[in-house]
Amino acid sequence: MAPDPNSRHEVVHGPLQAFFRTTQFWRRATGIYLSYKGAQAKAQALRLRGWDTEKLKEVHWKPHHAWAGEEMYSLCVDMRGFYLKVGQFLGARGDFMPLPVCERLSRLHDQVPPMPPAQTKEVIERELNAPLEDVFEWIDLQKPLGSASISQVHKAKLRKKRFSRRQRKQAAAYTQHIVAPGDDLRSIARANNVLVSDIERLNTGVGLSELQAGSLIRLPRSSDAQLGPSSSAIAAADARSSSQGPHKGIVAVKVQYPDAYPTMALDLGNVKAAAQFLQKTEIKFDLTSAVTELAKQIKLEFDFVREANIMDQISGQLQRHKGISKKIEIPRSIPGLVTRRLLVMNFLDGLQITRLGDKTKKLSRKKRKVAVERIVHRVAEAYGRQLLYGGLFQADGHPGNILVMKGAKIGLIDYGQSKQLPLDAKLAFAQLIHALDEQNDSQIGEALGRLGVVLEAGDPALTSRMAYGMFDTRGRVDPFDPNSPLKKMAVKHFPSDMFFVLRVVQLLRGLSTHMGVDNFSTAHQWRPYADETLRQHGLLPPAKLWWQESAFTGEA
Repeated sequence: MAPDPNSRHEVVHGPLQAFFRTTQFWRRATGIYLSYKGAQAKAQALRLRGWDTEKLKEVHWKPHHAWAGEEMYSLCVDMRGFYLKVGQFLGARGDFMPLPVCERLSRLHDQVPPMPPAQTKEVIERELNAPLEDVFEWIDLQKPLGSASISQVHKAKLRKKRFSRRQRKQAAAYTQHIVAPGDDLRSIARANNVLVSDIERLNTGVGLSELQAGSLIRLPRSSDAQLGPSSSAIAAADARSSSQGPHKGIVAVKVQYPDAYPTMALDLGNVKAAAQFLQKTEIKFDLTSAVTELAKQIKLEFDFVREANIMDQISGQLQRHKGISKKIEIPRSIPGLVTRRLLVMNFLDGLQITRLGDKTKKLSRKKRKVAVERIVHRVAEAYGRQLLYGGLFQADGHPGNILVMKGAKIGLIDYGQSKQLPLDAKLAFAQLIHALDEQNDSQIGEALGRLGVVLEAGDPALTSRMAYGMFDTRGRVDPFDPNSPLKKMAVKHFPSDMFFVLRVVQLLRGLSTHMGVDNFSTAHQWRPYADETLRQHGLLPPAKLWWQESAFTGEA
């Protein structure tokens, strides 16, 4: 049953609610798991009665997958929290998840029931310390652009207004505060009758989550703030008048659900237990390390100031590459309109990549093929440049975060889950990409070892199959396929730094499969980026110039 759209967002408070939530998850998840074990047994019996593979697929498995997909979707929507993220990930895995399941889970990419408008307005005004009408000419609270696991996004237009020098001075006024032993951000805000969001805005770049006794921070003068305009209103007006501001003042407003982290943390414990069970019984892969790495990243995802800084950094890095602005766009945050729980950024006008089929179905088969191949290659280019140049990349890989804009330009949104690869991991990954494109089994095995991937002993060809399945879209590691290399060779240890790289590759494989792009290889497309990085660090000889090639020098 769909949630009541007028009800407030529910959060878990207290051990009793936590117990009931945990019990509900295991009851529903176990039901889905046991239904598949029963379906497998029934399929064996039907095969003995003479059913062929095609009949089993259409008559037995297809209805079961449809039922299971609805059960998974309902579990994710009813319970929300981290289960939404798991559902989003599985819904993007068309390369190994059954199609009926993917079709149902793909609705989680941006069609999660949102907060009601009244609650959303309350959250935004609290974070901005200003009425909505002071900051925005209009904001669409009725129909979010998207809603997902920890936040929802609304379209708005910044208000254009002139402020005097005196008004600006009033809005910028602050006092110095010495942090006392035992103080934290909330206790300081309460004691001084100011908002946490205003303290954060005045102390950008300060580690407010770990305050040290004796350190100085800035506090707003609450009495002055009531006499003049808010700093948020001035920030909105400045963005409107800036040549670098959002086009026509149109922005996206990302709003965090109140108190969502405790629920997410509880869910992670349940998912980790499920991963340990599956690792022992079904899938020979180090799932526990993957969930542990996710747990580290999830906490960071609740800090929108961090997200804005990373988003701006990635945007700046990509724009330094010639011609990239015509192919890829990353949003930029609006200075002065970012807090830990609210992020205002320029709006990207595009169509979610999963809805592209409606736009391309009228094209001829040839034109459609060209269009989707260009789009998939541009998405892969965006990720490849992030991974192999700066090493800082958007790690929340699902189709809901990919937009197709005018001229087949790609927009990448949502940087809450982002990862910085250490230099040694980035170089080892570049060596692996080089080896995969060379199709050199011995080099592939050596590169996997440098990455820290520990496999059961096996022949080099099987090791290469595993590597292609994990790090190149040409490969395939389907845990449900009896011929999968995972059934023949266990992954004993998978480095935490590479888990999100694995997610990116799985996303691109799922996209290329879903969009019908055959023989697409991330390793082949990323090879030039990998080689350039390796040369910069002296791990590959310099590339030969045209006059140095043997055809021009007479070399054999």
